[in-house]
Amino acid sequence: MQIPLILDRYKTKQYSIVALDEANIPLLASMFARQPEEAFEYFRPHGFDVASLKTLAKDKSFLAFVVVEPSRNNTIKIDKNESVEPEAIGYFFMRSYFWGKCFRGYMTDYQHRRMGINKLMNQCATEIASCLQMETYGTISHNNIASLKSAEAVNEIRVVKAMPNGDMYVQYIPKRDSF
Repeated sequence: MQIPLILDRYKTKQYSIVALDEANIPLLASMFARQPEEAFEYFRPHGFDVASLKTLAKDKSFLAFVVVEPSRNNTIKIDKNESVEPEAIGYFFMRSYFWGKCFRGYMTDYQHRRMGINKLMNQCATEIASCLQMETYGTISHNNIASLKSAEAVNEIRVVKAMPNGDMYVQYIPKRDSF
């Protein structure tokens, strides 16, 4: 299955998952800009400004995706004179660092936490990695319980090693029924 078909499977009335591109870079930069500083405590893989995101979008070793609400191609009419612009509410990436292996990371907008978005991103990333036959790794802080629980909902988590800062370097192994 190709990645666009996988992304289509995760489209709902509330959310779309789209590949990072020139059109949605401003939405993602806006999401990063509105996050409180504590949101970056466990997540600092790259720059978060428009210029950094443009560089990332061109990097062939990165697959980056944005969860958008509502669908990026539509606006929702509130009344005849007002509409709500699309908004990025989640982000995940997969960075290939060795043949057949990738590192992945996630961030959910602070106003949209505990709504299943991180689990949705985990499911989608796991399916993409499986399609590409890639082993997937990441780091999870012992203190970031929400991230650990969302990853465990979709994957078996194998701790590869403890990092010097106390984070766990883990391998995400897809559960048989995860997608």
